[in-house]
Amino acid sequence: MTRTEGGFTLVELAVTILLTGLLFAFSVPAFQSISQSHQLKGAAENVAGQLRMAREKAIATGVDQPVHFVGTNVYHIHFTSPYSIPFAWTLPRGVTYAAAMDNWYTMRKDGRCSASGLIILSNQRGIRDTVSVQLSGLVLTQ
Repeated sequence: MTRTEGGFTLVELAVTILLTGLLFAFSVPAFQSISQSHQLKGAAENVAGQLRMAREKAIATGVDQPVHFVGTNVYHIHFTSPYSIPFAWTLPRGVTYAAAMDNWYTMRKDGRCSASGLIILSNQRGIRDTVSVQLSGLVLTQ
């Protein structure tokens, strides 16, 4: 009478664990790449949203709203009277301005902007996203 045992050998288990480890090792960098791309896109949308919010606030209150971009990853809104910085935002880790910035965009009470320009954001892989500010006050992401 022969008896067969059910189950897996040690070699089969080792090969399965090895293959699972390899799949995991190859999937982590791909996941990080996708995550960085989403962070960059989200940061550009947030910057554009804050500029649009400053424009709407200027129109609603009748007071100009200056937005200041500082250094490599900070932007904030200034209040002119009294002079203060009630809100400041930083870009997500790994996302910076493509060039060091010290730019001002003042959203005026008539809905227009004091200057036009591009705010170029970059992630660690060198991928860039752009926020365009136009003199008409229109803010676009590209």
